[in-house]
Amino acid sequence: MMIEVNNIKKSFGDNDVLCGVTFNVDKGEIISVIGPSGSGKSTMLRSLIGLERVSDGTISIAGESFVSDGKYVREREMRHILSHTGMVFQHFNLFPHMSVRNNMTCAPVTNRLLTKAEATEKCEILLDKVGLLDKIDAMPSSLSGGQKQRVAIARALMTEPDILLFDEPTSALDPELTGEVLGVMKQLASEHMTMIVVTHEMGFARYISDRVIFMENGVIAVDGNPEEVIGNPSNKRLAEFLGAALNKE
Repeated sequence: MMIEVNNIKKSFGDNDVLCGVTFNVDKGEIISVIGPSGSGKSTMLRSLIGLERVSDGTISIAGESFVSDGKYVREREMRHILSHTGMVFQHFNLFPHMSVRNNMTCAPVTNRLLTKAEATEKCEILLDKVGLLDKIDAMPSSLSGGQKQRVAIARALMTEPDILLFDEPTSALDPELTGEVLGVMKQLASEHMTMIVVTHEMGFARYISDRVIFMENGVIAVDGNPEEVIGNPSNKRLAEFLGAALNKE
């Protein structure tokens, strides 16, 4: 089991955002997480990499728990456990004052995971993989939104993670740029990368995912195969959500 989440809870003040969320992810599995704004999707995803601290519950990555019953391991141990995981954010999070090359090589070199030469070689391989090797010395300001997100995906792959988390990776993009990012994600899916994708792209959720999770009000309301969840929804609230989402598309 690559990810095990058991009964995690999270509140912001009096607002309960996660109310006992439980699910597991197998190696190579692709999970799409859908649901209305404010349902807890992004908070849940961010908790899997320690960016949000839960108040209760247990999260294990590749068999190692970094939080058990709401108690976190020490920072050094947590960094080791989370080294299995990479994350791609909605708004790219590229450093604007650094070239594409330096955006990708800075963290691995600074954290002594790779030498400068090793990082440069890996950077070139990954940029070629996402079709942007010719942009290696470009500044982020010269890139389109789709290109920035493809660089962000390549950067997340620099440490060879076993798991990739995507938080609405196409929601900041124009429709014509969405396809190039989804293309890279489909390629990763074909290579059996374990992925959890918070998304509003129902086509990706239905045709690329192994499972779809529908969240509402801080809980998992539905968890099943894509054809059941999206193609033939039995949950009334899910059916209403899908109707609205598909009308937007």
